[in-house]
Amino acid sequence: MAAFLDVCRFNPSAGGTGDWTYTSAVTGYQSPAAAGVVNGRLYKYRAESADLSQWEVGEGAYNTSTGVLARTTVLFNSSGTTAKINFTTIPLVAVVALKEDLISIEESNSFTTAQQAQARSNIGVTAIGAANVGQIPGTTGTTQPAAGNIGEVITIGAGISLPGSGVSANVGTASVSPGIYDVTIVGTFSGPGATTSSDWILAFGISSASVSASQAIQLHERIGSASPMGDMSIVMTSPSVRIAVASSTTYYLCAQATYSGASGYSVQAQAYIRRAS
Repeated sequence: MAAFLDVCRFNPSAGGTGDWTYTSAVTGYQSPAAAGVVNGRLYKYRAESADLSQWEVGEGAYNTSTGVLARTTVLFNSSGTTAKINFTTIPLVAVVALKEDLISIEESNSFTTAQQAQARSNIGVTAIGAANVGQIPGTTGTTQPAAGNIGEVITIGAGISLPGSGVSANVGTASVSPGIYDVTIVGTFSGPGATTSSDWILAFGISSASVSASQAIQLHERIGSASPMGDMSIVMTSPSVRIAVASSTTYYLCAQATYSGASGYSVQAQAYIRRAS
């Protein structure tokens, strides 16, 4: 593939079979320099005699220091070959675009690795665009996904003293923007010695200070109040649960425990909210 120049047509210094050396722009057209030519870049050209009896389409690199457009590869010509035409008069030379230089949505396109990388850079697409089907490359850096990007993690985490036996409380809250998320919650309930605890609930959802089963996630453990295991700490962990958030919503991580004989019965809990889409 070759690069393009807008309305670029010029008079070379000579005909024959030599490279095209720029002398002046054709009236009504731009010179290579005015059109933004880049040194060393490949351009397609069409050279033609005034009577069109001789013409040649080829490709070559432009040298901005010498003003020379090389006739490196002849693609087709008026003789039906791929040889350089021996122009008997000085032709006009135009920088052109051919079918092979244009991206087609109807046909397959062949791009080099460098061209693919440049195209991704041009439109702001990462190397994911070059991944095999079903594969998403990981980052080589340490920057975390920003808000709104897949992989973004929102956390709720705190340690609180519960307000009383059987009383629900908010461990913390988070505002979650629209998207699909995978959520995991974990909590550790504990109290001082000689505590009898028998019921522990951890929940995540849109209701404040609620451990209802209607929340998005609810963890509930219970033992008999007379159990010899009553004076204990307990850790609760949920599997990953997927939630869909249609509009910006406040989510609550809530806890409750039933206990007696405790002063400052507490819970240390976290919610990990990871964006899936």
